[in-house]
Amino acid sequence: MKNIILYSEDIENKIRRISFEIIEKNFDKEIIFIVGLLPNGKYISKKISEYIMKNSNLSVENLHFSYDKNKSEFFCEESDFNFDSFKNETVIILDDVMNSGNTIIYAINTILNYSPKHIQVGVLIERNYKNFPITPDFKGLELSTSPEEHVQVKLGSSPKVLII
Repeated sequence: MKNIILYSEDIENKIRRISFEIIEKNFDKEIIFIVGLLPNGKYISKKISEYIMKNSNLSVENLHFSYDKNKSEFFCEESDFNFDSFKNETVIILDDVMNSGNTIIYAINTILNYSPKHIQVGVLIERNYKNFPITPDFKGLELSTSPEEHVQVKLGSSPKVLII
């Protein structure tokens, strides 16, 4: 059985709210790096970057990381990006759903190698059980689900969030 939790307008409202929370928390910065975790983090990070640039004076560097489970490594989709740019800067990691916390922990571990000043985490959906003690700085919705339930985020022409 599928239950729709968020519809397109709800998702847009959550993304907008997260964007303003990021602006409020980082108003004193000149630049922030936004890292969207592929696949759905790319969509979310692009939308959030647009809102931030439209509604603040923050410079935004938008990047997209993919995780290779076989090699346990992250790769930047923007192949010419210099990771040393993270040094002493604020990096915000964005993803659609925080399930176990594994992917975000691996992303944090990768980014820490480049000595950022701050790392912040944002997710559209936070689930209440995780393998690691990590809490997002920004979240659209917190769901109490059982480990057997699956949260599916569908983006594109008809966005929605489902529990399966």
